[in-house]
Amino acid sequence: MNQPAEQFTLPIRAAAPPPVRFPLVASVAPLAAAGVIWAITGSAFSLVFAVLGPVIAVASMVDARRTRRSRLRTEARAYAEAAAALRADVAERHESLRRAAWARTPAVRTILAGAAEAGRWHRTHATTVVLGSGDVASGLRVDGPGDTADDRQLRRWAATLAAAPLAVDPRGGIGIIGRLPLTRAFARGLLIQLCFALPPDRCAVPDEPGAGWEWTAALPHAGAGPPAQAIVVAEATAPAAAASAPGPLLIALAETALELPPGCETIVRVHGPARAEIIASAAHAPGAAFRPELVSTEDAACFAARLREAALAIGLVGRRRPIPRSVTLADLDGLRTPQPGRGLDAVIGLGEDGEVSLDLVASGPHAIVGGTTGSGKSELLATWVAALASRYSPDQVTFLLVDFKGGATFGPLRVLPHCVGLITDLDAAEAERALRSLAAELRYREEALLSAGARDIGETEPTAALPRLVIVVDEFATMLDVFPGLHARFVDIAARGRSLGVHLILCTQRPSGVVRDALLANCSLRVSLRVNNRADSVAVIGTDAAAGLAPDQPGRCLVDAGAGSRACQVAVTGPGDLSAIADRFPAGPPARRPWLDPLPALVTLPALREGALRERDAGDREGYLLGLLDEPDRQRYRVARYLPERDGNLFVIGAAGSGKSAVLDALAAQEASGSARIEFLVPDVETAWDALERAHGELVAGASGPPRLLLLDDLDSLWARWEPEYRIAAAEMLAGLLRDGRAAGLHLVITAQRDAVLGGLPGLCQFTLLLRLPSRADHAAAGGDSALFDPSLPPGGGSWQGLRIQAPHPGPGPRPLGPSPPAPPILEDGGTLLVVSATPARAAGMLRSALEGRRAVVELAAPARGPLERIDVGEAGADAVFVGDAESWQAQWTLLAALRAHAAIVFDGCSLGEFRAISRRRELPPALAPGRGHAWLLRPDGTLGRVSLRAASPYP
Repeated sequence: MNQPAEQFTLPIRAAAPPPVRFPLVASVAPLAAAGVIWAITGSAFSLVFAVLGPVIAVASMVDARRTRRSRLRTEARAYAEAAAALRADVAERHESLRRAAWARTPAVRTILAGAAEAGRWHRTHATTVVLGSGDVASGLRVDGPGDTADDRQLRRWAATLAAAPLAVDPRGGIGIIGRLPLTRAFARGLLIQLCFALPPDRCAVPDEPGAGWEWTAALPHAGAGPPAQAIVVAEATAPAAAASAPGPLLIALAETALELPPGCETIVRVHGPARAEIIASAAHAPGAAFRPELVSTEDAACFAARLREAALAIGLVGRRRPIPRSVTLADLDGLRTPQPGRGLDAVIGLGEDGEVSLDLVASGPHAIVGGTTGSGKSELLATWVAALASRYSPDQVTFLLVDFKGGATFGPLRVLPHCVGLITDLDAAEAERALRSLAAELRYREEALLSAGARDIGETEPTAALPRLVIVVDEFATMLDVFPGLHARFVDIAARGRSLGVHLILCTQRPSGVVRDALLANCSLRVSLRVNNRADSVAVIGTDAAAGLAPDQPGRCLVDAGAGSRACQVAVTGPGDLSAIADRFPAGPPARRPWLDPLPALVTLPALREGALRERDAGDREGYLLGLLDEPDRQRYRVARYLPERDGNLFVIGAAGSGKSAVLDALAAQEASGSARIEFLVPDVETAWDALERAHGELVAGASGPPRLLLLDDLDSLWARWEPEYRIAAAEMLAGLLRDGRAAGLHLVITAQRDAVLGGLPGLCQFTLLLRLPSRADHAAAGGDSALFDPSLPPGGGSWQGLRIQAPHPGPGPRPLGPSPPAPPILEDGGTLLVVSATPARAAGMLRSALEGRRAVVELAAPARGPLERIDVGEAGADAVFVGDAESWQAQWTLLAALRAHAAIVFDGCSLGEFRAISRRRELPPALAPGRGHAWLLRPDGTLGRVSLRAASPYP
């Protein structure tokens, strides 16, 4: 057998230390030293040291030998432990290889015991059969420097896999030598392996077997015609194979090798029940001994009978009646029998034995349906749902339909009262909503069963509060390609669905590699229509039979409910069938829906008020209605409320056309139902500035009054039109109002398209309503989850406190635009008026036209007058109007100083610098909107206001 080379390494034996030598020099050196000392000192006592030399040398030698022996024992023990660990690793790997080899090529005894049914008919060509168990090459190699007898024995043992299957290719012919009873028993094992691996349409045995082979007549392969491959069993001489059989498989029996027919690539000699040897083989060495696989006639007959029953069940042989090419739903009698039980049995079509029914409870709890385009998948799903609806009431079963083909499959099924939802073409936001809704449904069912004191829905009768829920998904693989995160949720449903009464019917064109093992393990009910390849067929029903279904017969399928597959023609369901089923159930309250439709694109205030009244929590009835919230985690819609006293300031951000202004309109329309007086500020430069100044002044002064709600629309637009100094002042006023206004009963609702230009003002708002923004980056910058960005949101659509919201449309009627600048009264005659204008000639002309000669208009820079010529105030009159630019007034400073104490000063088209230079004041004058002809007016009493030169009329 060919195994991938795997390498192990022998432990290294430690080198033996050198033998201990006598320390001659160490012995002689003390003697020489003692002699020298005696010669110098003349003391005989020094000669005693000469004795220490030999003593020390002998002691050192004894100690070195003891240390050497200890080291040798330690190293030998370490080597033995390492060698034992290596043997254990190799033995463990041997066992793994042995199990894998027997799993690939199961033994005959395993097939006869029924332990290998998953591999039945899983091949299209005979490639291997197992002769028996014996020694084969393991593919393991032990490297290392060791070359002792033990090392060589370890290498040989590691390289050999004992008790492994000896597999050979039968297509070259197999010759069996030995006594006839032994060779027949051996040949029966080979024939059983071939008939188990190859379906009846792939191999055939003679329908008139010879003596001793009568049991083969019961095989479903008996008498099969072309293109099945013939299996020829020849005793002593090989008969001629049928000419129509392409490449017959030859199994020849003889007592000697000379009696075998030519063409036997593999020759085996059977010596006895437990011993055989290979004489010739392309895969194994001649002389290799093994334990043969022998089968008795009785065991072979039992196997043949069991195999025929399996073939009958799926319609491969022995058809009792022809399966019709087409069936209608009305042809099925089983549909007319109501089912009050706890199962979900449904008749979907006709097979060889009559009506074919599927039971999601008994055979499920979940089902996988495979089929290529045009095979009839959609018809099968529609018929299955219709069949269930015809036998069970909406109190017993409901359907949630998921169609990734735009709803064409399930659209007609919506007439059934059992249908509680149809989901088509999810986007990213809807996929997230799907996950949360399915999780909520499981929690709801768990709580319902807990309150009923039941562990399983089978312990309770189905009711309208808790019917069984069948989730039918068409194009499951397409859905997972787009949203792979949904797979984990479906695995969770598959694992918990049986006890909770939730069943899955998952349909896909590509089951192989898409529906993973964690999901397949709970999908016991399998249905396969025609598929494009054998792998898809095997993935669904365990065999490749569905790949051979006729392409011109849609609706033909193979059903496997746990006892092998059987053929079926699925019934066709028409609109009339669905209407008839729907008419069986009287009109009543709709079934409880586990899946809410997406929020409507338009929510009106009356509808929102009606929904608010239905909510039970009295505390939630306070505040302004802000919109309709989507709560898939609780399977409900809820009215969102904004209570300024509780929630503080609100910031609304959204792109143009996202519904920001409509939010303010809706709040303003609810003024009568709220406790605060609402002031709506449109994005007008002058009006908004005056309102901010007024509100900020009242806040600073500590003025008390009723609660107020200030609605400021398009603040970023105002920001762009205010001059820089006004922006700074507005930011200070708004920051003060947002920070301190709450204590004084003043709250703000601000809208903007962009928050970046507003600095830290949005951060002073306690809540943010996030509407549709132009890009994902803008959405994330505003505090939203970038994964939930949805550019297709309708006006008013957004998120509130992490939930999807649809703000109300205020309804018909004029928009409350807030106070407009009042028409200024005509300035009474009398009193000197000073005009500082960027275009004095134009201003003088406008004033003369407006005053119609009632008052003198004097130009400081008239052509007839020099620039420094002194003007006679008396000649001009006490109520004269003096006009000049800032430069001219600075040149006439004496005149200005004389008049300013009792004259009003108008600044027309002047900059702030010119205003401050002439007025000698540092505060900001009121903001002016461009294009209106308004100017600043500084009154003699020091108050600032606006004036229109067209009417020469000041107004506050």
